[in-house]
Amino acid sequence: MRRNDDLIEMMGRNKNRYSGKSGTLPHKALLLFLLLSVALFLMLLRFNGQAPIEARDEPVSQDAPCPVQLTAGPFQREAEQRARSRQLVERVQKGDTLGHVLDRLGLDRGQAYSITSAAEGLLDLTQVRPGDQIVLWVDRRTGQPERFEFCRTQSERLILIRTPAGYAGAWQKYDPLIVKGAAEGRIEGSLWGTAVERHGLDPELVLGFADIFAYDVDFFTDVQNGDQFALLFEKEYCRGSYVKPGRILAARFVNGGRTLEAFHHRNAKGEDGYYDAEGRSLKKMFLKSPLQYRRISSFFSRSRFHPILKIFRPHLGVDYAAPTGTPVSALGAGRIDFIGWKGGYGKFIIIEHGKSFTTHYGHLSGFAKGLKKGSRVSQSQLIGYVGSTGLATGPHLDFRVKKGKEFIDPLSLKSEPAPPIEGTEKVEFEKEVQEARAMMTRLVAARR
Repeated sequence: MRRNDDLIEMMGRNKNRYSGKSGTLPHKALLLFLLLSVALFLMLLRFNGQAPIEARDEPVSQDAPCPVQLTAGPFQREAEQRARSRQLVERVQKGDTLGHVLDRLGLDRGQAYSITSAAEGLLDLTQVRPGDQIVLWVDRRTGQPERFEFCRTQSERLILIRTPAGYAGAWQKYDPLIVKGAAEGRIEGSLWGTAVERHGLDPELVLGFADIFAYDVDFFTDVQNGDQFALLFEKEYCRGSYVKPGRILAARFVNGGRTLEAFHHRNAKGEDGYYDAEGRSLKKMFLKSPLQYRRISSFFSRSRFHPILKIFRPHLGVDYAAPTGTPVSALGAGRIDFIGWKGGYGKFIIIEHGKSFTTHYGHLSGFAKGLKKGSRVSQSQLIGYVGSTGLATGPHLDFRVKKGKEFIDPLSLKSEPAPPIEGTEKVEFEKEVQEARAMMTRLVAARR
């Protein structure tokens, strides 16, 4: 022990002698000793007089209240409301008003008035049509109508909700689900009979198909047994139910040995149209005919025996035999130059198409609403109805075409198509054609 004391004392006296490299060892030993001493002192101080800590598992109460209270969401409230209510459904019948329908649903006069008053600002009550659906939720306890729905289509409905301040409502719209479909068939008799009656296609699709090829095919005279059709189209579904057909994306018609194809395309200007596989527009200045007719009862002739006047005279047009009331459409876009009564032609319309052509429609039974001299009309727009006014033996359309100052045979009329697809736009269009053909082939094969 004395030896250690002497060593420490000597180190204190001669500290300057160990300032070099060889003197670092005693210095480090002292520093380590001091650090260990301080650490031991702190540990003894921490645990002095304290009982050891014991780890324990505390039970958790299952009945402890949750600090955050959750409120019912809209779906929960909706479900609870419907559970308290009974649903009543009624359709508008011919001659009905909204009040008539609510009366059939069992509402008293005050309840019906509250609903019609609330709906009046959101719905034109004079436009309630047969087939429109009314759905009502009535509280089982109070008999009060809690919710009113007016449904005209699957994708749109007016909803009124009863609140303490009265009924509040708005229109609710549903975005349709678009899926693609395809169909094909071989014609026996007529396109309509084959496609609609035998294959069950939506009539709107068949009419659209005929419109696409209306510039090249007269579907009342050109169609033959054995002709084939195929089309790729969109179908709209809403809330799980089929609503209506959408656009025709591609169509093919084999007619008398010739094959016609059409592909939907939106051009650089944002205009929708149909083109053949080479990018040529199918739309032309004039339609093939201005109506759906049964037969041609009289052709263009420079000398025809008139059945009423009993003399030979020129017949500078074509007579299309059709039932009274058959819709008549404008052969092309233009401006009405004359509308009214014109002697032996009866009710008559003349349409100017630019500076070169005029088309003439005679023996009409009536005119479409809103037309007058100077009115602009679009191609295929309804302008009148077949009749037998003036000198006519029966209902038909006397149809004439004038080029410049001379009448020409309407059946020989040819017109230039709209501009074709060109440049970089055509490259993209060619890809669309390949994709449409492949999809139509695949979907048609899946139906077989």
